[in-house]
Parts: sequence; C-alpha cells; structure tokens
Amino acid sequence: PARVVAAHVAHLAGSASGVQAGAAVGASRSGAASGVVVALSAAAAALLCGQRSTVRRARRRAVRSLLARAATGFDVAAWRSGFCEVEPNLDGGYYFLEGVTDIPADLRGTFFRNGPGNFEVHGRKISHQMDGDGLVLGISFCGDGTVAIRHRFVQTIGLLRDTMEKRLVSKGMFGTEASEGGKLIDMRKGELKNTGNSGLLWWQGRLLALWDYGKPFEIDPYTVGTMLGSQDNGATSVGGMLESSMNLVSSSRVCATTGNLMCFAQSSGALNTDLNFFEVTPSETWERRYGFPCRSKVDGFTTFADFGFTPNWFVVSKPPLKPDSVAAGMGNQRIFEVLSYDPGAVSELLFVSREKGGPEIRVPIDGLVFKEFANVYEPEAGRVVLDVVAADRWDLGGRPSGAAAPWETEDPSTRPRTKLVRYEVDLNAKTWTRRDLCGEHLEFASVNASVAGKLHRYVFAALAHGAGGDEAGPAAGVAKIDLSSGAVDKWVPGPTEFGGQPVFVPRPGSSDEDDGYLINVIFDGATSRSDVVILDARSVSSGPVCRFALKDPMPHGMRAVWAPDFIPTEKEMKRKTTLLKMFRKKSGAWNAWSSGASILAQDVFFAKQGTKMR
Repeated sequence: PARVVAAHVAHLAGSASGVQAGAAVGASRSGAASGVVVALSAAAAALLCGQRSTVRRARRRAVRSLLARAATGFDVAAWRSGFCEVEPNLDGGYYFLEGVTDIPADLRGTFFRNGPGNFEVHGRKISHQMDGDGLVLGISFCGDGTVAIRHRFVQTIGLLRDTMEKRLVSKGMFGTEASEGGKLIDMRKGELKNTGNSGLLWWQGRLLALWDYGKPFEIDPYTVGTMLGSQDNGATSVGGMLESSMNLVSSSRVCATTGNLMCFAQSSGALNTDLNFFEVTPSETWERRYGFPCRSKVDGFTTFADFGFTPNWFVVSKPPLKPDSVAAGMGNQRIFEVLSYDPGAVSELLFVSREKGGPEIRVPIDGLVFKEFANVYEPEAGRVVLDVVAADRWDLGGRPSGAAAPWETEDPSTRPRTKLVRYEVDLNAKTWTRRDLCGEHLEFASVNASVAGKLHRYVFAALAHGAGGDEAGPAAGVAKIDLSSGAVDKWVPGPTEFGGQPVFVPRPGSSDEDDGYLINVIFDGATSRSDVVILDARSVSSGPVCRFALKDPMPHGMRAVWAPDFIPTEKEMKRKTTLLKMFRKKSGAWNAWSSGASILAQDVFFAKQGTKMR
C-alpha cells in the first residue's frame, strides 16, 4: 500500500519534491500511508470541482506530511489534531465504564492528569499552547472492571473572566495577549493569567492543580471541580503554608527517606532571582518543617525548570541563559521577553542544605540545559549523583509569530534534543563527571516513589516516536531504562498516537523496584480518540495488558499523579456532582453582577461569592 500511495503522490505532485516524497514513503513502514490517503482524496475531489489552487495546496500538504513522517516516525498532522477543544463539563458530570476486561484486579486507585485543554477563547486562538486553561482528567479503577471517569477545566479567575466577558481578559505567560475591548482602563490586561495547567499534586488526601508561576488551586477529587481557596483569585495558600511570594512548582514530590513533601518556589526579578526551598511534614494541616524556608538567590533574572533532593540537599541547576536587563527592569515581564539561550555560557549546580542555616555549594558544569530531575542520591558523604533529562539547548518552543497558532506551524522534531544524563559531583573538590545513560529523546522522567532521593535502578519516561535516532518529537511511548545494564525496555504506539506522562503504580505488597504498572492516556489523531493504556512495568515492550477508549477525545496531556486507594462510589459521585451544580448556579448569579461592578475592573472578582466549589 505504501508503494501505491507513493506512486500516486509522485504523479500528482509532478515535481522533484513529489518523487522525493514517494521515495520516502516507499522506505517507511506501510502504516505511513494512512494519513496521506485523506490528503490525496481531498486533492482528487478538488480536481473534479476545478479548484486547481486547492489541488496544489493539497499536493503540498501530502508531500510535507510524507516527508515529515518518514523523517521523524510520527504524523505531524495527527499531532496537531491533539490540540482539540473539549466540552467544559460532561452532561452528567461523570460516567462509568463497566465490564472493562483485562484491568489488573490489584489496580485500585485514581489516575489524575492535568494539562492545557482550551486553545481558543470565543473565536480567538491563544498564542501558545501552554497558555491554555488547565483540564483535569480523573480515571478511577474500582478493582472489578469498573472505571469512573470525569474531566473538568480548572476554574481559575482567568477562565471565569474570559467566559463571562467572552474575550481574553489577561495576558498569558507564554505570549498570548489580552483581547481588545472591555473597560477604558482595565488593569487586568497587564496581569498574568494563572491557568493552573502545569501539573498536579496528590498528598494527604488533597489534590492541587499547579502552575509554576502562581498559587495552586485545590481540586475536589470526586468531581474534579475547583474548590474556592483563601486567595482573592480563588487559589489556595494551603492553610497559610505558602507565603505571599511562594508558589508550588509542578514537580513537588515526597522524600522517601523522611516522608516529607519537598517543595521549591522561585521569584525572578531584575537584580536577582530568589529561591525558596521548604518541606511539609505529613499531617492534615500541612505544616512546614521550619517556620521559614531555606532561602537562596542567584544574580540576575533567570528561571529554573525543576529541582531535586537527597536526604541532605536541595539541588537546582541555573541554565545557560542571558537576560535582557532593560526588559527585566520593566517588571511583570514574561520569560520569553527577558531570557534567551547563551550557547557560550555554562550551567551551574546549586546545592542548598536541608538543615536550617546549613551550607550552600555551587559547582559550574557544562552547557547542557536541565529540563527535569529524574532522581538524585548520595552514594556517600560529600558525593552526589544526579540523573537528569538534559537538552542540547534552551527553547520555549512554539513562540508566537504571526496570526497562526504555533502548533499549527511548529515542527516538533526541531525542538531541543533531550537525553538521560548522569552527573557525579564531588562537593568538597567541586568537580564533576558526566556520562549519558540513554540517548533517546524523552521527557516526563520519574522513579518509583519508594526510592525518591535514594539509590535507584530504573527510570520511567515518555518516549518520542523517533527514539533511537537523532530526532526530537512529542511524547508518545513509554520507556523503562535499566541503569545497571543500560537496557531500554520500551513500547511505542503508532505514528498517529501520542501520550503524556506515564505514571508508575507499584503492585500491592511488591518489593522489586519495577514490580507494578505504568498508566498513560494515548490520543490517536487519525481517529480522534483517546485510550487508556496499562502496561506491566516488568515487561514494557510486551505492550499494553489493557487498553480501552474514553467516550470523549482528550487533548494532549502533561503531568499526572496516582492516588492509591481513592475509589469514589457512584453514590458519592452523584452527591458531589449535585453540590457542584448547585454551587455553580449560585456562582453564576454572583458573577453576572460582579463583572460590571467596577469602573476600573479591579474588583476582587469571583472571590467573595460564598460558594465552596465551581
């Protein structure tokens, strides 16, 4: 079939590019033909109608699609279709799938996922996918073949304003500008919209939707409705645990040694960037280990993508970036307006003691850019091992340019190339060594939570289609990297399928580090369908032990978490959903009045409405 399609493409294109496209398809897997048939059919239909310009565009699309898939292993058009719009709420708030076969009987709990889910506001597309409103998906495995599913947008003040006023009220961190219109003097246009889309945190029975640059929003785990917090914008300080200048980054996680929640917050300014490291003890009140966080600062305006920890240290890496001092001095500037990659600079590791008043050590290293910390541990005193996902350069990706949305024009295979890298640092001598652990393009790396901050053997990650070569690309498959042997046990879906973060779920009573399951949600751009896949972590390459479809397609997701043993009953879901609908009705009546109450549009919007959830 691939050779037949290749011949038709070459004939239709009638050019050297068409011949090259045909050769590319002939050399690729036969599955590469499926996406092109649609384009060729469109070209043929247009030809019959005499629309020659449409034919020429269809030819070019077919050629580009063929060449891109042959080069990268994935279908770019299928990936782009994953930035799809979803209904804000399910009709009933939730639904159950019953009799799903092959779900492991010992898999009991809830998979929660977050990520941008809204890419257009009343006819206007946002300028960067990361400015999309957060969409939380909850999938509960009840242990008897029954699955409870619900999804809902994080009801931030930004989303509620946009919905009420039918426009983009505030600007986005990644380039989206506020819409024209509104009041004559509207200070909200200069505010950064907290989208609540970066990640999730499940701890002590509470679920938080995170955004790296603002306060989190608490999510009801039954309905995934947003609970009204203590802040004026509806976010939460988690009972005062977060000071006014403190946020929670999307990679907050639990130390396996102490059981404390490890947190990191940053605040960038023109002169320096302030860093706050703090721990939260396991209690219902979320008390900080110390009254004040461990503080540090670095010179100039910069940003930190992630952090790691050991029993003795917090660790971050300052990336090789150069700031625009004029832009930084203007205040309230976005990252891409201030920072740019400096290929001649080097990164710097910063080790901050977890003990109050402890030492701080800085170690310059090479020019790789740390994207994620998979895990960090101390094999002996004064020596630290860091396993990180590092990129060959820094790039936000899909930066706004022109009228088209970036995902409509971006080639994700040109993104910075990542790999899993190990650094071993001698803190006393301030020396380091580096070696590659896995050269395949990957992201969303993690370890079994029982070894967080300890010696580990396995790293789990999302893998691109073109893994094994030099190609970057969007997350698609699932990999387990054995650090003792270097083996990569992986499963990669078809070229039109893409995924997010695979979450490792340990098997009850297991002692082996890889004894458990890996759960992911896969979007298929060819069929506009989302499937839940469950893999046996001991044999990832064997493929899913269970795969079933959701009723609605979900856009590309990002970070996910596992809530063990959280299994809501249908009675609980119904009761909570009824309360949510009641609160939303009350909230809507209040907001209709509040939206016009302030001449300067500086009112405390949506905050004092007396509702608990929306």
